[in-house]
Formats: sequence, structure tokens, C-alpha cells
Amino acid sequence: MISVLFLAAVGFIDYFTGAEISFLSFYLFPIFCVAMHPNSTKRIVATNALFAAAIWFVSEFLSRPYSNELIPIWNAFIRFTIFLSFGLLLNLLKERYAKIEKINQKLKKLNDEKNKFIGIAAHDLKNPIGTISSFSQLLISDYSDKMDDEVKEMIGYIKELSTNSMHILNNVLDVSKIESGIIEIKKKRHDYVEFIKRHVFYNQMVANNKGIRLVIETSQENINFDFDENHLSEVINNLLTNAIKFSFKNSEIKIRISEIENNTIKTEIIDSGKGIPKDEHSKLFNYFQKTSTQPTAGEQSTGLGLAISKKIIIEHNGTIGVISEANKGSNFYFELTK
Repeated sequence: MISVLFLAAVGFIDYFTGAEISFLSFYLFPIFCVAMHPNSTKRIVATNALFAAAIWFVSEFLSRPYSNELIPIWNAFIRFTIFLSFGLLLNLLKERYAKIEKINQKLKKLNDEKNKFIGIAAHDLKNPIGTISSFSQLLISDYSDKMDDEVKEMIGYIKELSTNSMHILNNVLDVSKIESGIIEIKKKRHDYVEFIKRHVFYNQMVANNKGIRLVIETSQENINFDFDENHLSEVINNLLTNAIKFSFKNSEIKIRISEIENNTIKTEIIDSGKGIPKDEHSKLFNYFQKTSTQPTAGEQSTGLGLAISKKIIIEHNGTIGVISEANKGSNFYFELTK
């Protein structure tokens, strides 16, 4: 009804002004509104298109002389065709969009159920695999002198496989939490430099196996701001672990902390390892994506760490990126606002 009154008003104005611009600015507007209304049908759209063409025909026929009376009738037919096509196309687009929205809702529900299932499965698998890892470590540390070399090798292999499996399960749990929206960032004020030093210390123990030295570079002894220590630990550990994996033996990895403009803290993990071809950078922060670059000592990689890190940094309203070339090392960095 509103569209009919609007069109009648347009026709009345058009009758007195003879403004041809009304075709573009007014006649199509109510048809657009009707076509996009959630409860509109093709019949309603067609009725409004017919009424718009009739109103224009009447205002034009009564206000302008024509050499041939068929001309305004022809004009009205053409306009009706245009109005109808425009309205039906919009109505079709609206219906398609509604179907897509419904499909997206179903997909979201299925994705949530999938994440829930993965989370339950991964959680249930953690306990037995964790037990295997603990017992194998116990055998290695307390009974290795009572084993022959073949048994020690087999138990060492069990320990390595179970540890890798635990790492994969933890990553899968992180992904399911993030994708389900369960992840919750709880920021508290911490000394960021001290936080980085602590995690560099932990990872230095792993780096010692390859003779790699981790070096912190910072111009400030203390940088205090709010961040989620638990989740940001995952980020720094993922980046340091990757740098160690892809660095050569007896090399050096720099951890550079600097304060740039707009109270932004930039953290860079810089290695001189194999590097990553530029055309493969787009793969890095997606789930289960790996590049052609292989770890230098045959270490395993799930292709999940960087994707998880990106999600956590985004939740901190920060940015993460990489500067790297093949055979020229890599610089993985992230920026957080104080």
C-alpha cells in the first residue's frame, strides 16, 4: 500500500512538472523496496510494476501532446517491461540470498558439530597417548642401563611418536576451540620483555640439540602492557619452534623486541635458515598448509601452528606476517598495541 501511495504521489508530481528525471529517481525506488521486502512475492512485484507504468502513462498522456496516441501506450509497455524485469530480478536475487543464508546456517551448525566431535575425540586421545609418553620417558630415564641397544631404540621411537602425537592433538584442540568461538582472551598487565625471556629460556633447551643460539635484542628492559599470557605463549612458542626446526645446526636465531609508532610493540623471530619462497607465503597462515621448505633435521610439522598463532594475534587486535625468501632465512613478526 505504501508503494502504491508513493507511486501515485510521483505521478501527481510528474503530471505538474513533466520531469523526465522522475523515471530514474522515483519510479524504480518503490519497486526496489517491494522486491527486496522479505514477504513480497512475484505477483506483488508485477502489480507494482504495472501500477508504476500506468501512473506514468496517465501523467504523461494528460500533460504532454503526442502526434500519435500509440506513442505513450508503447512507452508505457516498454516501461512496464523494464519495471517488471528490474523487480523480478531483485526478487530473484533476494530469494537466492535467502537460500544461501539458510545453507550457510546449516553449514555453520555442521561445522560446530564437527568441531565439537574433533574436540571430544582429541581430548579422549590425549590421556592414553600422554600416558604412553610418560611411561616411555620413565623407562628411558630409569631403566636404560638395563636395556640392550635395540630395546632402547624402540622405546626412544615410542617416546618420539607419542610426543609428536600429543603435539598434534594439542593443536587440533586449539583449532576446534578457536573455530567454535570458545577461545576467550583474558588480558592482564605483564612485563612483556620478561615474558619473552622466559619462553626463550625454555626453547633454548630444545635449540641446544642443534647447537642453535637464541639471542634477545631489545632497547628496553621493561615493557608493560595488557595481553593474554597463556594464549600469547602459544604464539611465541610456535614461532620459536618453527625457527628452530628450519634453522641449520650451530646457527643463531634473533628475537627482536621494539616499540614502533602508535604505542605498538613489534616482536620479530629472525633466523638464517632455509627461508620460504615468496609464492608460498599465502599458504603459511592457513590450516594444514605446508610449504616446500623442509625442516633441517627431519622434524615433524602439523601445519597448524601458524594458523593458530594468527587467530590468537587477531583476537589481540594485532597483526602477524612474514618476510622471507628461499635460502635467505625468515623473519616472522607480530605487532600488538600497548
